[in-house]
Amino acid sequence: MKVASRKIVMVGGGSYNWSPRLLCDLVQTPELEGSEVVLLDINQAAAGEVKSAIERMCEDNGKRFRFTIPRSEEEAFEDADFVLITISTGGLETMRHDLEIPDRYRIFQTVGDSVGPGGWSRLLRNVPVFVEMVQKIERLSPRAVVLNYTNPMAGLTGAVEEACSLRHVGLCHGLFGTLHYVARMFDAEMDDLVVRSGGVNHFFWVVDFKVRGKDGYPLLREILGDSTLLKFDKSSSDPAGFSDNSHAVFAELFEHFGYLTYSADRHTSEYFNRYLTDRSTMEKYLLTRTTIDDRANGIAKARQFTLDLASGTQSMLPKSMETAVDIMKAISIDQPIYDVINTPNIGQIANLPLGAVVETMGRVDANGFTPSAIGHLPPALAALCEVHCRVQLMTLEAALTGNRKLAMEALALDPLCAHLSLPDIRQMANDLLAANQDFLPQFC
Repeated sequence: MKVASRKIVMVGGGSYNWSPRLLCDLVQTPELEGSEVVLLDINQAAAGEVKSAIERMCEDNGKRFRFTIPRSEEEAFEDADFVLITISTGGLETMRHDLEIPDRYRIFQTVGDSVGPGGWSRLLRNVPVFVEMVQKIERLSPRAVVLNYTNPMAGLTGAVEEACSLRHVGLCHGLFGTLHYVARMFDAEMDDLVVRSGGVNHFFWVVDFKVRGKDGYPLLREILGDSTLLKFDKSSSDPAGFSDNSHAVFAELFEHFGYLTYSADRHTSEYFNRYLTDRSTMEKYLLTRTTIDDRANGIAKARQFTLDLASGTQSMLPKSMETAVDIMKAISIDQPIYDVINTPNIGQIANLPLGAVVETMGRVDANGFTPSAIGHLPPALAALCEVHCRVQLMTLEAALTGNRKLAMEALALDPLCAHLSLPDIRQMANDLLAANQDFLPQFC
């Protein structure tokens, strides 16, 4: 079943990490064939290389899409049906500040893009860009649907909610990583699993699950016996391409709280103070950091992959587990799907703050995104998540209003700062604000 062609705008269309993967998904979706895909990027050379790559894929596979590089945001956004956002304001150099400044205060973030001082800094500088952008999209295309991949996912999805009335959602593949691990435990397929989960992005909890119709947690405890989850570890990659060879934090949290969380320790560890403020502890839990040099090398490899696609020496990627294209299809043909969605809490998690962006399953259809209610999180899990909801809401308000005092109060609540004195937290905040001043008009 084909639908009328859509106009799909990719903000960050020159992203070597995101665009080839998502565009290969799109090319393999016949319902959207004939659509115009707009590659909007401040780096037009990169957008041109992505365009050449995906046009080669279409030519080699007999697919019909139109790819364009716009001269302006107005040209890109006018009459758009879908807008995918995969940007990072300030690029790698601003991210360098996010990691290196907290280092001086014994906060050794492994990723630094969601919570902690790195996530705080990243949210503050991205909010002005997001607000201006989505308000422009709403003016030019009031029926557009916004799909955000940019971290910090929760805070920036909240910024979209505050700035416009467009249908929108935050997307993340995290739950699929955990489900991949669970399927491996039971020698099962993903389709054999039914899961109820909730929390915040990169820090969700599997409240309960079934395997082939049977309750999963009793089965899991039975097959574990006296062992830990680490018995299932092996060196491999999850469907999203991330390393899958150490889950010491994942295993410890299950042993202590009795529930599964995100299997990516590098993300999960950032939601606590105990793992990332001492290098020996990091070594104990095998927590490795993604440095700026690592990211730069990753981008270089992704660019070469893109060039190989364009030259024909690399074949098209198989359909990934990212769901952006599935969502566009579901909305276009009004064929509902259920997916992991980040949306403001309207009660879907009864004991987390209303208005905070939380992550649950939800329905996707032509009306947009409707989160599924999971009720109450177990008290301990709710307490762990609530502080991050409060920090999210306070930091977002500070970013929207330019309230420097509120921004510092929010950072002081973040668990990663629990070992610091208040003067040290204020100094670290001032250091980060100074380093990002070119991207913080609201604080000038």
